Amino acid sequence: MELFQKQITQAKDKFLKKQINLIIFTVLFFIIFFSKSLTGEEVNSNIEKYFKNLNYFSSKFIQSNGTTLDEGFVYIKDNKIRLDYFNPERTLKISKKKGVYINHDLKEEEFFSAEKNIVKIFYDIFLDDKFFSSLLFKINNGEIVFEKNIQIESKNTNLKIFFENKPLLLRKIIAESQNEIILISFNGHSYNNVFDKGFFSFAPIYPN
Repeated sequence: MELFQKQITQAKDKFLKKQINLIIFTVLFFIIFFSKSLTGEEVNSNIEKYFKNLNYFSSKFIQSNGTTLDEGFVYIKDNKIRLDYFNPERTLKISKKKGVYINHDLKEEEFFSAEKNIVKIFYDIFLDDKFFSSLLFKINNGEIVFEKNIQIESKNTNLKIFFENKPLLLRKIIAESQNEIILISFNGHSYNNVFDKGFFSFAPIYPN
């Protein structure tokens, strides 16, 4: 009889131990899951605030496709982006639906649909508030890296966007397709700039 009771007690202890382990595992799972979710929400919220504060913004940039190297400045104001390239001097202005490419040396301009051009990525990154909410990200060595595969001009393109984490700063964009890779890095971030009237106008103004 005592042996039977002892066996029952041991069985109850084992069952209780399994139940406790299951509860602990479940609690840990939800802690990890929700902490990751909260971290994700916090990162996306900070990124969204960062880009909303980029009105009257400028930055130096270096752009490379593996063969050529271009330098210039990017400017942002009121849902428009302007990129000024050096050597040769040329300007790219982008709004949500249209863009213009201006060659200052030849005094020529070419208008195009921004919605059907690779520059749409540039517009979406800087001016689409919800763009980053659909992207996966990881945090490594003090930087946040967003990544997404997208279709650009019928090409599958792997997009990576790198941010310095503390302080939060956009540092690099990489767009890689089967036969091409474009890398743009940013430095010298400046805020609260004052722009001349017509600086973002699509009517070309050529320097003398």
